[in-house]
Amino acid sequence: MRRFVLGTCAALVGSLVLVAGPAQAAPAAPAASTFTPVTPVRVLDTRNGTGAPAAPVHADSAITLDLSAKVPADATAVILNVTGIGVTENTYVTAYPHGTTRPLASNLNLAPFDIRPNLVTVMVGPDRKVDLYNKAGNTDLVADLSGYYSTGSGTRYTPCNPDRVLDTRYGNPPVKVGPGGTVSLDLSRYVPASATAVTFNLTATDVTELTFVTAWPHGAPRPLASNLNPWANDIVANLVTVPLGAERTVDLYNDRGSVDLIADLAGFYSPDYGALFVPHAPLRVLDTRDATGTAPGRPRGPITATQNIGVFPGTVVPDEAVAAVINFTGTNSPLATFVTAWQNDRDTPGSSTLNLRANQTLPNLGVVALRYQHPGSRFSLYNSQGQVDVIGDLAGYFVVPPTPCASGCAYGWGDNFGALGIGTTTAYTKTRTLLSGLTGVTAVSGRYALRNDGTVWAWGQNAYDGELGNGWIGGETSFPVPVLDLTGVTAIADGRFNGFALRSDGTVWAWGANFTSQLGTPAGANVAVRPVHVPKLDGVRAIAASGDEVNGVTAYALRTDGTVWAWGSNKRGKLGNGSTVDNSEVPVQVSGLTSVRALAADAATYAVRADGTVWAWGANNLGQLGNGTTGGQSGVPVQVSGLTGVTTVGADYQHGFAVRSDGTAWAWGNNDQGSLGNGVDCDAGTTSNCVVNTPVQVSNLTGVKAIDGFGMGGYALRNDGTVWAWGYDQTGNLGDPNAPNKTAVPVRVPGLAGVSAIDGQRGGHAVVPTP
Repeated sequence: MRRFVLGTCAALVGSLVLVAGPAQAAPAAPAASTFTPVTPVRVLDTRNGTGAPAAPVHADSAITLDLSAKVPADATAVILNVTGIGVTENTYVTAYPHGTTRPLASNLNLAPFDIRPNLVTVMVGPDRKVDLYNKAGNTDLVADLSGYYSTGSGTRYTPCNPDRVLDTRYGNPPVKVGPGGTVSLDLSRYVPASATAVTFNLTATDVTELTFVTAWPHGAPRPLASNLNPWANDIVANLVTVPLGAERTVDLYNDRGSVDLIADLAGFYSPDYGALFVPHAPLRVLDTRDATGTAPGRPRGPITATQNIGVFPGTVVPDEAVAAVINFTGTNSPLATFVTAWQNDRDTPGSSTLNLRANQTLPNLGVVALRYQHPGSRFSLYNSQGQVDVIGDLAGYFVVPPTPCASGCAYGWGDNFGALGIGTTTAYTKTRTLLSGLTGVTAVSGRYALRNDGTVWAWGQNAYDGELGNGWIGGETSFPVPVLDLTGVTAIADGRFNGFALRSDGTVWAWGANFTSQLGTPAGANVAVRPVHVPKLDGVRAIAASGDEVNGVTAYALRTDGTVWAWGSNKRGKLGNGSTVDNSEVPVQVSGLTSVRALAADAATYAVRADGTVWAWGANNLGQLGNGTTGGQSGVPVQVSGLTGVTTVGADYQHGFAVRSDGTAWAWGNNDQGSLGNGVDCDAGTTSNCVVNTPVQVSNLTGVKAIDGFGMGGYALRNDGTVWAWGYDQTGNLGDPNAPNKTAVPVRVPGLAGVSAIDGQRGGHAVVPTP
């Protein structure tokens, strides 16, 4: 038995799907449901009378599969691997809820003598029966149950952008799966320890003879079931949903000949977090043949070679949906090709959804992560070569239902794409929205939240660096998940590619990337998917961090003796000790700073000393040092001009901010779009004096106790618990759907009162102890 643990690679293989005509309106969808996986079990075989009479399904007729003995009474949908065998004519097969009108959709597209499987997710009613319709000729049908959705207890789904986790063609050495052979797919790097099942697209290629492939949990007996039935020289794919076995591993068995296997992870199920499934009766949401579901104004017709198109499923898929289950069909392709479905705004992944031979019509179920909101495109399709028509029939979607919060509630607004932690992947939100499922929050930093029990929760991107700290790498979450192994945390900091936590014992912990030694160890490709102790630091009472793709990540620790220590990247002089090294894994003391009581970091870093002065080091391209100069950088702290009596500071990549003991707020740096809040509106494209390199007072604000920036403006928290915002509002950063496009003076963020803490690193966040 061989075990494979592979990262994402660029090899491309795909699979295609075809269906009938435009679908009818779907009935009301059932309640959002959890998932219960089962080891694949055969529930239908018309060849031997399992689950139905022992006879082929004839032309223009249907059989009924009764699953009431296999799934509970509260089941809302089932996952079946349906295979057509002994096909006599070109035909299609449709699965739909028993007792409902047959939709104009399809799940299998079969040619004479085919043996073809396709995974089917289908809604069920109270009788828990599914009808299977055959259009033409005769065909035997086989179905294996992989799991069910229900309103009872179960697991939730976390979608991933397609991630290649297995390709036997590129092993070291490459090894095909031979006759009677098994390859073990170790997914422990890609899913958390709590995961119970996975969904992946499984592709067979380089097939030497007719065979079948079975996926099942590692350590369990191999079931009488199959997931792929490829012919010699076939390239065929099928979506697989299967329970995880021992060590988060799935076994893949090949019956005859030899075959190469490719697996692209689509997501996983776990009991502790994730999205719920809302089943839908089959509904046509895409058909390039008549332009259904394509961009407004796009002419009907196929997707051409190397073309990307957006898919517009409409309001049937709500804005809150984070993934959709769609049966894709590819047809009218004169050349062999593959098609990939993936989330908008991501690079085209090295994976595939459909693989077609020339002039072939094939389906494949997909679970595709979503972005944006109606009326925009929700996901993309890519065609490799030639041209191809693609049809998509919706089977349901995943949502994160809102949860109530009675105390310690955190709200987010502004730029989103999953980075706000509110359970959606919409582009932005202009109104305050509760962070999904969190209570007892005391602080937010970027995409991390600290709870009053001393635990840390994370959300957002996790694709390359394990920034979630949840023990796995890949994908992202739009909802908070626990950072593992952390208790007694008193402060947190977001370094973009990393999280940092300060514990009550004065130690600092880090997780995520390490390309600039930000974990406190030598720089390299190693990442920490769960927190590690930053060595050679103790007696710490505050932390800060900053990072970007170009300049790396730098972290800071304020010790109880009032000194500041830095480690990680030294680009732009961010270590603050005057050195010219690229990185430092060992924390070094920032030069000349004593009696420091507050820190903030971004492109430049700011420290408040006990005498109320502010000192800055790092970038100065936009006057961020605040000392009357513009350009260059400083590798040692310099005093920010004209500020005394300062109690706290804030930062973003274009600005510095400060609050004085008299409750006034001050800002310096770039003033594009009025982002300094001093009543002066500057358009960087037309005005040459947008940079203000000494502090100016933010207009009309008194009683301020905290301040932060969001890149194109700022937020201030007043003693009365209200939050005020200024700057550019293109993506809802002012937190008010009625706000102007920009404002050079502060305006109140509506609906927020009794706020105890704010943050502006990734959209706006506010903590309300008692809403």
